[in-house]
Amino acid sequence: MENGRITKIARPLKLIIFLIAKKTGRLFSGIFSLLRRIKPQEDAPIDINEQLVLQLNKKSWPSWHQLRQIGQILRRTEKIKMVIALLILVSSLAIFSWRAYARHSTLLPAQGGSYTEGLIGVPRLINPILVSTDADRDLVKLVYSGLLKYDQQGNIIPDLAKAYKINAEQTTYTFELQNNLRWHDDQPITVDDVIFTVASIKNPDFGSPFRNSFNGVTVKKINDTTVQFILTKPFAPFLSALTVGLIPEHLWYSIPAFGASLAELNTKPIGSGPYRFKSLSRDASGNIKTYTLEAYDHYHFGAPYIKELNFKFFADFSAGVTALENKNVEGLSFLPKEYKNQVRGGQTQFHNLQLPQYTAVFYNPKNNKLLEDDKLRSALALAVNKNRVLTEVLNNDGQIIDTPILPGLTGYDAAIKGPQYDPDQAKKILSDLGWTIAEGQTFRQKKNGNDLVDLAIKLTTVDQTETVKAVAIIKENWEAIGVRTDLEIVSKDKIRQNVIEPRQYEALLYGQVINTSSGPYPFWHSSQTQNPGLNLSIFSNKDIDKYLDQIRIAKAEDQKIEPLKNFQTKLIELNFAIFLYNPTYIYPTSAKLKGLDQLRFINLPADRFDNINSWYIKTKRVLAK
Repeated sequence: MENGRITKIARPLKLIIFLIAKKTGRLFSGIFSLLRRIKPQEDAPIDINEQLVLQLNKKSWPSWHQLRQIGQILRRTEKIKMVIALLILVSSLAIFSWRAYARHSTLLPAQGGSYTEGLIGVPRLINPILVSTDADRDLVKLVYSGLLKYDQQGNIIPDLAKAYKINAEQTTYTFELQNNLRWHDDQPITVDDVIFTVASIKNPDFGSPFRNSFNGVTVKKINDTTVQFILTKPFAPFLSALTVGLIPEHLWYSIPAFGASLAELNTKPIGSGPYRFKSLSRDASGNIKTYTLEAYDHYHFGAPYIKELNFKFFADFSAGVTALENKNVEGLSFLPKEYKNQVRGGQTQFHNLQLPQYTAVFYNPKNNKLLEDDKLRSALALAVNKNRVLTEVLNNDGQIIDTPILPGLTGYDAAIKGPQYDPDQAKKILSDLGWTIAEGQTFRQKKNGNDLVDLAIKLTTVDQTETVKAVAIIKENWEAIGVRTDLEIVSKDKIRQNVIEPRQYEALLYGQVINTSSGPYPFWHSSQTQNPGLNLSIFSNKDIDKYLDQIRIAKAEDQKIEPLKNFQTKLIELNFAIFLYNPTYIYPTSAKLKGLDQLRFINLPADRFDNINSWYIKTKRVLAK
């Protein structure tokens, strides 16, 4: 880009220089001629002998003695012209020199600069085995390292590990650590730290949310740099479990497990990641208000280019967006779509990331027996206008989906389609099922003995602009085919405790972030329908369970494809849910931030920092070899 700008300037300038040089060349020629002859005063007598000598003298460049007398023989206008000509000459030489330098040099990232980002929520446990909020996860990602990590394409790659092997039965995982690994306090990282971290996760007194991932796992020390994990049976998602950050045994071993959440190390951590803790400030209530990290120069993948990261915390997105508009922060962890038009200007760049997340309508027939009928569920699916939802809710920042297997994931097949928008067919299905609209009525009813049963559903969602807009459209769609739809909007701080965990809903519109390595098992197997399981559609089907079990124990990716397709086909056939869309994750940052070009796919929002050591602000030029 810099070469292009120089070319645009240099070409017209070369023409100007040529024209001026043509004129000034004549001036210099005259000056040199004058200097050679040192013209006498007009009223002085003519010396014929001197003229003859001058005529015989060959033309040559003026001597230094003659140049020193140039000021005495030039008029004022001639002096000005000469100065201008000299300036043009020097400027053109400088431009051409820069062009040559730029052409034969490379622009590279350089150390330096700082970046300030706004996060939503307050960090409480900056500890990889205790994290509970998105703010915790963001900071943990920067401060800690695991044996493995995700790259910018969502693939699992070594982090603290140099290499690893998996036996044919997929029950033994052997890891070799990199050489010369150090904690931020300059203590060495050893296999003992790996064993201690896993033991802490498995200890119920710690209360780690990752405990289930290590149930039945034995950790064995082979030597100081080699560790082995032994599983009782194959578990395909196990590699993703090993992306959890390690904690230093020499600092945590003396802290009782039951009081671990109260330790100061949770707010002033010592890790091994690209950045280390520098400082924090608190508000009057004791909550963390600002948090500063500095580059760790001995990071095992090389010191980060950006020297300092500053974080400011906000109660909600509205406050965060206001801070971004007012330049109190340079970026924001996430920008809801309804605020995108509010943030303008060349100082902000938007990164549209793909997150393994989908929004769907889930059913709980235990709370509404009408939803046990798969044909009725088919009618509900046919009535939903997904294109309208995508346009009016997401402003087309996303993609319509028909299954929980998203584009780009193993098992995705564009040919597998769910019910397409067809309200007339939906009405016919309901009429065939005996649901009719009486004269003068709006909604359908059905006789059950001597009673009339209303076709009514309560649709619940969280109080967010996006989801509230979506349920409003679905309510309109369902009522257009004669299904009375009552909306229940639940606040963000109550949706999980009051609705999701106890499964207190009939139909629920909600977004789920899936773990790509664990597959669909936790979200669709019948064993996961109760809390803490993640299956929000309360159904049981032996065929679906069989396919999910096959996917879970598959030893290779290609062995998962067939059961994944069978799973999707059966799920659509039974209409266990209405899959709506996969939203785009909008990540706004300062335009000065470079090195994010390859950032496309993230498993969790915090994964945007996985390769932050390659981000940069400052640059330098280096001559090509």
